[in-house]
Amino acid sequence: MAVKDIFKISRKTFFNPSAWLGLKELGAYTRIIGDNLKTTFTQPKPQYTETFEQALKRLNVTETDLQHNARNYKLYALIFLILSVIALIGGFYYLFKYGTFAGWILATMVALLLAVQAFRFDFWYFQIKHRKLGCTFDEWWREKSHLHKGPPT
Repeated sequence: MAVKDIFKISRKTFFNPSAWLGLKELGAYTRIIGDNLKTTFTQPKPQYTETFEQALKRLNVTETDLQHNARNYKLYALIFLILSVIALIGGFYYLFKYGTFAGWILATMVALLLAVQAFRFDFWYFQIKHRKLGCTFDEWWREKSHLHKGPPT
């Protein structure tokens, strides 16, 4: 056996910047992030194409259950909205009383997460109120900003 086969010394033994930077792994991570972003921003195909009444029948939901859920969703949305405002006020308290920018950022992020939950439950309430599946954000926003004309269709 030759000595060069035992030691395997080459240019890459001492000088290999692509391995130092991990270019192969960096490319793999970039592909993973791209795939995740692609799946995040594409709307999945619905499993069922049905009306609101057909969904109620399929899920065995009665009218009283529906009204109970609508009331609960409205209450949850209100609770999350109040908690969001409290967290935001707390963040400004941290900012101005103690001068902690990090506390303000953290409280603002918590307030945003709570606001997202409030939106989710209010959107579900909106769909139940209008008895329509697949409502859009624009429809919800028009009603919340009082831009709609007349009763809901």
